[in-house]
Amino acid sequence: MLSITRADVKRKLRLTTTEYDAEIDALIAEMVPALRYAIEPSYLNASDADLQATLRLGALEVIAGEMGATLYRELGAWTGFRLGWLQVAPPALRDPADPTGLKAQGYARLQPFLKREARLLFIYRAREEEEP
Repeated sequence: MLSITRADVKRKLRLTTTEYDAEIDALIAEMVPALRYAIEPSYLNASDADLQATLRLGALEVIAGEMGATLYRELGAWTGFRLGWLQVAPPALRDPADPTGLKAQGYARLQPFLKREARLLFIYRAREEEEP
């Protein structure tokens, strides 16, 4: 069975406050069933502990990546400042939808275990961009 905890997501994102606990819980409740549905049941029900750890890690990366993207979309996250010669600017991101890269990493980790007809949107877009 695939299960992700709030503590896992907070550890992955290095969050130490309780400010985002409700958002993380809601994200887990939304995403885990969808990820579980996309994975081939034979893999979900397998007794191989390493396989289960791989599936869990992939799901954790996807959820933590989505939470990371949420944090980057917060008001003020893209604000820089200048004080005399010191200028602090937010980093230039290649993909604001996945600023940490965790979503892509998690989807790539889960991809071999997905149902044949399952199309997770992120994977589909990545494939379109790779084609000439």
